[in-house]
Amino acid sequence: MNNVISLIEKKHEPRVDSLAIADRLGIQHKNALALIDDNKLEFGEFGRVAFETRTLETNGGNQKQRIAFLNEDQSYFLLTLTRNTKRTKPLKVELVKAFSRFRKHKQTTEDYLPFYHELHDNVKSLSDRAHQNGSQVKESFLHMNFNKLINKAFCLDAGQRPDLPPRLRAQVTAANVIAGDIVQRCVMAGLDHKVTYQEVKQAVFALAEPVRGLYLPSTQNRAFQTADTKNPEL
Repeated sequence: MNNVISLIEKKHEPRVDSLAIADRLGIQHKNALALIDDNKLEFGEFGRVAFETRTLETNGGNQKQRIAFLNEDQSYFLLTLTRNTKRTKPLKVELVKAFSRFRKHKQTTEDYLPFYHELHDNVKSLSDRAHQNGSQVKESFLHMNFNKLINKAFCLDAGQRPDLPPRLRAQVTAANVIAGDIVQRCVMAGLDHKVTYQEVKQAVFALAEPVRGLYLPSTQNRAFQTADTKNPEL
């Protein structure tokens, strides 16, 4: 059985559903719901329990199923209400890990976005300066190429950033910080977008070099090592 518990975000808060807990405890789901309903005042001390009704297809036709979504404290409280079996302790461990993973991912996301936006604010300034100097380069082209540059430095595919492990996301965040600072400095110095791109490329690739491919699956890492590493150019 896969021990990794998936959480669901409800109104910016991680939740685990009662189906998953009942399955891990080896009890019927209706019994888990009964424990929640019979102790709703106590559960309420840890916040509002969210419920959802789903339609399930069965051999006897469609059936409605009520599911509870518990926050971290509520899920631990539910375990205290169940019999202390061999499954209870490992489930508590996996719940602790699941909520910890969520918090780490949430924090790295919150750290990442401001610096990403700051970089692209500076890229817009770079585009404005380029147009003032008679360049016909499109602003969208500049934004796209700086994103491609950072992805290439860390051997990332387009659209892969939201699913990065925390350590790699932190490195990409640092690349956004460095790139944003360099673009801002180049704009203030009156350097054109081509020179700015080369300055950013040199710094970002130097940052990524020690960890490039380190957090990738082994097959993808081997593919990177044999792939053509020609860098994108403006």
